[in-house]
Amino acid sequence: MHSGERDQDPAVTATGSTEEDPALRDATVTASRIEADEAAALEVRDRLHAAPLPSVVPDGAIGPHLGDGELVHGLRARAILKAPGDDRALGYGGTLYLTSRRLLHIGQVTVNVQLTDIVETSLAGERLLVTLSDGEGLVLDVDRPRQLRAEIAAATRAVRP
Repeated sequence: MHSGERDQDPAVTATGSTEEDPALRDATVTASRIEADEAAALEVRDRLHAAPLPSVVPDGAIGPHLGDGELVHGLRARAILKAPGDDRALGYGGTLYLTSRRLLHIGQVTVNVQLTDIVETSLAGERLLVTLSDGEGLVLDVDRPRQLRAEIAAATRAVRP
């Protein structure tokens, strides 16, 4: 018996492996989620070139934090906020709000980022990276990061001259 054959389970056929099936299933689910997010982001970009970003009714958590005339355009529950570069850090859980003026993370910590301070947003896998004008940045683990990126871009265009 060759060394490569020694560790193989003879009960596993050449058509499939019990070890690969969960991984393939997870990859398929992830790919489907990414495709749906890409489609939603494209729809947001197309829609928001012709119309303003719609607002939503503020919930009780963000209400006290809103300034006069500030609107809430969206939220992501179960958002994890991290500083870039430290993958060992768990991050801070909370809800991320996109308003007409800023990104606001309310949870274990409260972090406020003015839209005018955002220089760039980019994606790294399923994470949204936000680069700020002072050279600092944020990493956001959120649901539908591509769609959120498009919404942030639309909100930022509305506040910049």
